[in-house]
Amino acid sequence: MSDMNITQQIEVALKKQGNPINGKDSEDDSLQYPSITEWKRSIGMLGEEHDTTTTSVSASKSRQQWYKTGLGYWDDEETCPATVDGMLGGFARISKCDLKGSAKFITHIKSNIRPSLKLTSDENGDVPTCACECGAGIGRVSKGLLLPLGISQCDLIEPSPRLISSAPEYLGSSASKCRFFCTGLQDFQPKADSYDIIWMQWMIGYLTDDDLVQFLKRCVPALRKGGIVVVKDNTCSQEAFVVDRDDASTTRSLPYIIAIAELAGLHVVHQQLQEGFPADIFPVPMVALAADR
Repeated sequence: MSDMNITQQIEVALKKQGNPINGKDSEDDSLQYPSITEWKRSIGMLGEEHDTTTTSVSASKSRQQWYKTGLGYWDDEETCPATVDGMLGGFARISKCDLKGSAKFITHIKSNIRPSLKLTSDENGDVPTCACECGAGIGRVSKGLLLPLGISQCDLIEPSPRLISSAPEYLGSSASKCRFFCTGLQDFQPKADSYDIIWMQWMIGYLTDDDLVQFLKRCVPALRKGGIVVVKDNTCSQEAFVVDRDDASTTRSLPYIIAIAELAGLHVVHQQLQEGFPADIFPVPMVALAADR
């Protein structure tokens, strides 16, 4: 499936539900985009509907530059120290509230919606449970949420060599329960039947629509029985997307995110808005996804 087809399907899904498909730049009010398609064309990531070879090559180069810019931001000590404050863009004060909200979310799903979700090895017939923290940075979510929930092992996936190399020190004694993979999700190939939870927080905006759909598709066979993918990220509401050119990221609307998940063959198990965050930041919903009905 080409990125053009994915983009068109997303726009159709959004318009069908009466949701916007337009977007804007996060800093420059003069940069307004009438549609997802037009934004992607403006940065060279999407050609015309009938792509020529030259256009395809150009789009590939634009995609590579997009990822290079994002990685450069996170791999720079000045813009992103290897600390909780660095991971949260200067909002370390919300970490405790965030982890508490996430734990409550998972506990509710386990207790009331999806009892087949396994958190501990005891629940899993003494077979170790496993979670994947995507865009893990130094492992804040593994240390503060996933391992305390009883998960036996966490795989940390992080494209920044500097951050992933800093993770063991931050994790301390918990590092022995973790494995470390220095790669972007656009290249990560999870093994089949390997994860009870795949956690994606504050990182989906760094993936293109096409790569996000393809990664979520790879998550489907990677989930164990009862397993879930959790997306927890900033969302916008007045537009379909808001672009940040400094770190090459895109904040999507919640309907936009769900449209992408559905294209990957996933459906919403439960969703809930994170409470207690400052009023001046984007709303942050938590969305649990699964492939089975």
